[in-house]
Amino acid sequence: MRRPAAPQLRPGRPGSPIRVMPPATASAPAPEPAPAAPRRAPLARTGRRAVLLVGAAAAVSGAAGAGRLTGPFEDVAADHPGAEAIRWAEETGVQSALTATGYSPDAVVTRGDVAEALHRLAGAPPVGLGGLPLLFTDLGEDPARVSAVLWLHGRGALWGDADMRVRPDEPATRDCTAMMLTALLRPALAGVGVTWDAAAEVSLLQAAGPGSALADLAWLEAAGMASWEPTDRAGDAAVTRADLAVSLQRADTVVTSALG
Repeated sequence: MRRPAAPQLRPGRPGSPIRVMPPATASAPAPEPAPAAPRRAPLARTGRRAVLLVGAAAAVSGAAGAGRLTGPFEDVAADHPGAEAIRWAEETGVQSALTATGYSPDAVVTRGDVAEALHRLAGAPPVGLGGLPLLFTDLGEDPARVSAVLWLHGRGALWGDADMRVRPDEPATRDCTAMMLTALLRPALAGVGVTWDAAAEVSLLQAAGPGSALADLAWLEAAGMASWEPTDRAGDAAVTRADLAVSLQRADTVVTSALG
């Protein structure tokens, strides 16, 4: 997959966020979330903030502490390591359960699933599909998925291959998920003056070839958003629904804390 070059990083203490003064520009008003029928749109939450996502203001939900958490699900034990994140993902609509009683935490997500979840995390900003040129050949017919893919592509977070395919139905790996999360969230956080130490990423960038996701994996770990152990960077490992829920909840917490 083609992707833009990694942005320059700021030096600092390993593992610690570094605040810099944000640019003196006013944020645009957050647009109203667009309905994503038949999927449930993200719920409005107390503490919602406007975050600049690469030139487009989008509403990002606040921490999951407020409101009622749904569940438990029959297939999610109380001591499941992702139980809290799973309930959060269902309650906010960022990644809803597949049935009334089952979340399928071990089911592998697709690239399109990740795109939709990120689009919902950002408040499901509307994408005008009418009259748009056909950018990719495999978008499918689902308006919610098409909107999510095109929205992420417009922010440099999802790219097609030489055949103009984004492969939304292929299983999502840690590599592609890390690339999407990092490309979307890193500029948003940098825009409000929050970044992380680059030392580990710089060494990885020097050792990795073009298109490597090692730097993205390292950034997610430094930002506290990774759902895997820092010693486990198997980029081709499949991402499950539980994995994605954990990463998205952590991303939501980091964004809320950065803006708080």
